[in-house]
Amino acid sequence: QPPTAGALCCRHLRGTMIDKAAAELIGTAILLFTIQVSVAQNAAFAPIAIGGILVAIIFAGGPISGGHYNPAFSLAVTLKGGMSVPEMMTYWAAQFTGAIVGSLCGGIIASSYATVTIGADATLTQALLAEAVITFILCFVALCVATNPKVAFDTNHHYGVAIGLVIVSGAISVGGISGGSFNPVVALGLSITSGMSKLFYALLISAANLVGGIVAVGCFRVVLPSELNSDGTVGETTPLRAEVY
Repeated sequence: QPPTAGALCCRHLRGTMIDKAAAELIGTAILLFTIQVSVAQNAAFAPIAIGGILVAIIFAGGPISGGHYNPAFSLAVTLKGGMSVPEMMTYWAAQFTGAIVGSLCGGIIASSYATVTIGADATLTQALLAEAVITFILCFVALCVATNPKVAFDTNHHYGVAIGLVIVSGAISVGGISGGSFNPVVALGLSITSGMSKLFYALLISAANLVGGIVAVGCFRVVLPSELNSDGTVGETTPLRAEVY
């Protein structure tokens, strides 16, 4: 007996979510691999390496999943109305898994495991505020350049660069204060793979990152109120395949 239209639709939706989750997992793994290797070796140009790879994987995964690779941005997109909560949780699970895989691979290659640490001369308040502010800037910029329908996605060739530049700027400006995470799975992935080192601090800055994402949605509401509850990027809202096989 041939499958019903409803069964075909459900199968198609499951397939597209698997594709999107896979894109988020792979992209986050690539990001964490780069962070782990460059930071563990104290590379002088680590911010440029990290920002550069982020640009690349955003362009690669953007048309598939939206290219989040960051639970704070996934939360922002959800609060904006571009994703459902179950979709966000699927993204979070994929991002966390990818973070662990990428961190482990990077640590094996570098023979060292990095962690996100507070600056020697910084207070905890300064570090958490720095993380919240830069994550706010990151999510606000990403919402404006990647989820605004007024910027046509198929002709928008700058959104990945804009997001990557925020990471480079943030790492250079406040990396010495907070450790420069700006992403919950970066802090948690590095902490877990280094033997739960500085896990409490990683949890604190993860919370600060999520707060930054929430504030970004509030500011987006102010500057573009008509776009709330509209679709997210192409990757979050457009089926990947037109046919069901």
